[in-house]
Amino acid sequence: MITRKTIWAGLVRQFGKPTGMWGALAGFVMSRRQSNRQRNDWTLDLLDIRPADRVLELGFGPGLGIRGAAERAHRGEVFGVDHSAVMLRQASKRNAAAIAAGRVKLHLASVDALPDFPAQFDKIFGVNVHMFWSDAAAVIAELLVLLQPGGTLALTFQPRKPGATDADTAQAADKLTDLLDRGGFEQVRTQVLELTPSAVCVLGSRGPAILNG
Repeated sequence: MITRKTIWAGLVRQFGKPTGMWGALAGFVMSRRQSNRQRNDWTLDLLDIRPADRVLELGFGPGLGIRGAAERAHRGEVFGVDHSAVMLRQASKRNAAAIAAGRVKLHLASVDALPDFPAQFDKIFGVNVHMFWSDAAAVIAELLVLLQPGGTLALTFQPRKPGATDADTAQAADKLTDLLDRGGFEQVRTQVLELTPSAVCVLGSRGPAILNG
């Protein structure tokens, strides 16, 4: 007998890497959940994306963040990577017009093995993705290289486990802050969004280029 508990358990297992029918349903849930939309919009607002920016999203899921970034960077380019073919299909459909116009380019790829990009980015962001990285320090080191001098990385997290509290958010904020500090980012700072439980965004910038001579 299929119960609501069984359905929810099946969905939860899919959020890391959605596949098949359950994965498609997980993507539908992610695209409709209000807290997901709030986290994405808030993160993009914190990044202060400019019209001509080049932007990269890590783990784009059903494509809400990609769509928001493309609306803001309407004269720039938005790239995205996700390791789920199901999410690639959903995000591609949601952003079909921008993809056809050449302003959005989505890749089926893992953050642990990023594709080659034609140029550096002004802004890079990810929402509830860092906990799936097998080597977070290595990812952070690569993201620093992918940013232009003065560019900004934003990593947002809201704990979704049953019984999660603001203390879990604070603990994650400390870990992300340490990760960016150790990874060579400058001006590392933290912002909190009052949800239940709260969400945190840790931002860091790549330092300016050093001129020789």
